Amino acid sequence: MFERLDSDARAAVAHARDEAARSGKREIGTEHLLLGLLSRRGHASDALAAAGAEAIDLRAQLAPDDAGATWAGLTADRAESQQPGTHRIDDELSMTTHARQALESALRAMQHLKHRNISSGHLLLGIIDQPHNGAVQALSVAGIHVGTLRADVLQRMISGPDGDVP
Repeated sequence: MFERLDSDARAAVAHARDEAARSGKREIGTEHLLLGLLSRRGHASDALAAAGAEAIDLRAQLAPDDAGATWAGLTADRAESQQPGTHRIDDELSMTTHARQALESALRAMQHLKHRNISSGHLLLGIIDQPHNGAVQALSVAGIHVGTLRADVLQRMISGPDGDVP
């Protein structure tokens, strides 16, 4: 599936890997993917910015605990990362089931929209189409309405390319 990611989506996943490592996590969660999307300009980051999401504010929700840095008050990906069933993406870090499902959902969104590659917009759709993950919880805590965000990113994707020509 990673071969279907366009350059912006690949960069977002690479940044997510860095965010997970920086926060002391052994798995990339959806919250790390969200921060990865905010790290690079594209339909996803534009829609997130329009909704008021900023990496510094979302990252500020990280709070140290006994196991290292985790998202304060957010438990979906955190609890999952302590269970079997994570998916390896390289020798150092793996991906939580929620994050893997977000990538699979992004692939389905790409296919539904008849695009050739998974863009940052597809990845954001994949993340927010799952209501019970750390990224969606972080967006909710930040006061961002996920339904409005979904409509905005879809409109942006339909209006013009984001490294992926429909």
